[in-house]
Amino acid sequence: MVAGNARNSDSFEVTTPSDREIRLTRLFDAPRRLVFDAMTKPEHVKQWWGRLGEGYSTPVCEIDLRVGGRWRFVNRHPKGEVAFYGEYREITPPSRIVFTEIFEQFPDSVSVVTTDFIDEDGKTRLTATVRYPSPEVRDMVLGSGMARGAGISYDRLEDLVAELHRS
Repeated sequence: MVAGNARNSDSFEVTTPSDREIRLTRLFDAPRRLVFDAMTKPEHVKQWWGRLGEGYSTPVCEIDLRVGGRWRFVNRHPKGEVAFYGEYREITPPSRIVFTEIFEQFPDSVSVVTTDFIDEDGKTRLTATVRYPSPEVRDMVLGSGMARGAGISYDRLEDLVAELHRS
């Protein structure tokens, strides 16, 4: 799929297990507790989420990590801003998170993201399965460049967990 310069970049895969799902899989060279923390603590998420290049940032990163808690991320990019938000449905540290995800421009299209963190000899296999409300929404997301953006963001996440792992 999208291979960057980060370690394990070539392990990133995007598949479509059903007409309403997208599955993202990536191996990270860090223990799953560290990967889980990097995906659930605002000070870490701001360093990798949506960081696709020069001019990209995450100025808003709100996380209330509890079942029923809400999250909201704003991605600033060279052409403006986009925001996503949702609610946590299941949290089992460091192995699983389930939450809703809503793109602010389309508040009626609620997707459900299930992320599993599997230990593989001290590394972490992340599998995120996103279930969309319809095949049309899934196809629109696929056509938006989401896979490329996720691949780049996961490269930034790999860089961050490597740095945290050395600390």
